[in-house]
Amino acid sequence: MDYENSPSSSELPSYSPSSPSPSYTCQLGSGERLLEHTPQSHSSQNPTSLFIKKAGRSTVILNGQEDGATMPAYGRQAIISGNLLLEQSESIIEVVLKVKAKLDTTISEAGGTSIRLVDDSYTLWSQSLSSSTGQKTTCPDQVHFSARLPITFQHSGKTYPLPPSYSASYFAIPSLIVRSSYTLHFIITRIRHRKLDLWPKTKQILIPFSYCPKTRANRPIIPSPCFFSSVKTSPEEWHQAISPLKTRPNAKMDPLYCHLFVPAGRIYGLADTIPFHVQLSGNICALQDLCCGAELGRVMSVDSDTTVVSNSSKRAQTSPPLLRVSLLRQVSVSMRSVNSWKNTAMGQATLWPIPPDLGSCCSSTAQCREGHVDWEGEVQCNKDITVGAFEAGNVNVKDFITLVLTPPQPYKSPWLQLQVTIPIRLVTDSFAEVTGLEVGLAQS
Repeated sequence: MDYENSPSSSELPSYSPSSPSPSYTCQLGSGERLLEHTPQSHSSQNPTSLFIKKAGRSTVILNGQEDGATMPAYGRQAIISGNLLLEQSESIIEVVLKVKAKLDTTISEAGGTSIRLVDDSYTLWSQSLSSSTGQKTTCPDQVHFSARLPITFQHSGKTYPLPPSYSASYFAIPSLIVRSSYTLHFIITRIRHRKLDLWPKTKQILIPFSYCPKTRANRPIIPSPCFFSSVKTSPEEWHQAISPLKTRPNAKMDPLYCHLFVPAGRIYGLADTIPFHVQLSGNICALQDLCCGAELGRVMSVDSDTTVVSNSSKRAQTSPPLLRVSLLRQVSVSMRSVNSWKNTAMGQATLWPIPPDLGSCCSSTAQCREGHVDWEGEVQCNKDITVGAFEAGNVNVKDFITLVLTPPQPYKSPWLQLQVTIPIRLVTDSFAEVTGLEVGLAQS
């Protein structure tokens, strides 16, 4: 390096000190406007009650619980806080809190495995630590604790969000069992005698808790009194799945198509009522053949379990419904190069026909024209479903809207049964609109 040609400090330009960073606030400034805001729903306000569990000479008090809760519950990245009340604390030499979680899976084809989700340990009080720091060597009667739940866990080199507390058991062969569980372990170590520190005794207090991370739908379900006008003016609000009806070999039938429309977001809250539209299109004569000549526009509109062609006799009333729409959940497990899955219906839809009645067809096949027959419907998740879709480790829980079309007399019909499946995602909370009051609160 040429030191002789290096500039001296006197030749360097002078710099003025940097101005401090501007202060930030959630309140709107002059000329600013709110572009997007996701408010906190009133139902998700932090609870303020206590969960209390007494075990012998110790009592655990957990803060921030629902009134009357039988099991403590925590959300995403929640802080587990509370107090541990101890009787005869002078005999205690150590108090430890462990937060543990695991994901257990079992399939009949490959056995079982357990994935560690959380294994955090916190020393709340220790006689040895107190002695080394010159603090009081007697354990206090009340010990405060606070621990934050992690957001993710590692498995096979990948990072996953912590799964919610979940349990699914399918004992029919091939069997499949999935269980994610969370537990607080309070470990209290006491000496048996004040003058004899050997062979201390340890007591554990186990408190299972529910992990319930909240997820909200990112867009609303736009109410539409008329599907046909909605799909023309706002086609972006609908997702369409089209599938042709397959026929038996050597069956010479005009092609028919099934169209299933659902709200475009395909992310819905567990409590949402999901509207949908079903359309069968093609040659009207072929449509009548599909429905055995019944009036296509006349369908019993009770629910999908009783949706049958209206020209029903006692034979038709006991036949499978023409259309069945349902919410379907698939639980899959991968283990030792084996994949296993189970499907469960989570809600049956209600359908009703949309006029006009296309049952009156032309008299000759040569005059048959193209047409369609339509149904509208709604489907909602069963009330006992409290967990949305998730993926964690070797477990994948996925949701679908499924349509099944079963021709009358399925063993004789030239058409085969059809299934149309649209992947969706169910989340814990519905989309929340921002009202003027909520915007004002967000700005205050």
